[in-house]
Amino acid sequence: MSPESAMQPAPRSATPAAGVPPAQRLDRAETGRRYTVRQVTPDPQVPERARQLEEIGFLPGEQVMVMTRGFPGGDPLVVRVGQSTFALRGAEAACVHIEAASAAGA
Repeated sequence: MSPESAMQPAPRSATPAAGVPPAQRLDRAETGRRYTVRQVTPDPQVPERARQLEEIGFLPGEQVMVMTRGFPGGDPLVVRVGQSTFALRGAEAACVHIEAASAAGA
């Protein structure tokens, strides 16, 4: 193994389970379906938003569900994370990357 290849991170497998969609954003999540938080990314316009979301419980591995959406336009979203329920604007929810919850973890 060359020194250059030893410094390169190994490629990660991104193959989702059959029938499970790849990671997506919370603002695009299906209402009433359980998801798992994969990561929270900062908004370029509001960099502190990621920290704020993490402080209220949007942490990797946490269960999350969009319970309902505002009418008209779908904003805000009523979201349950863990045992807490919050109203999030679409821009806030877009920072939360999710994946479908596994049947074992649901």
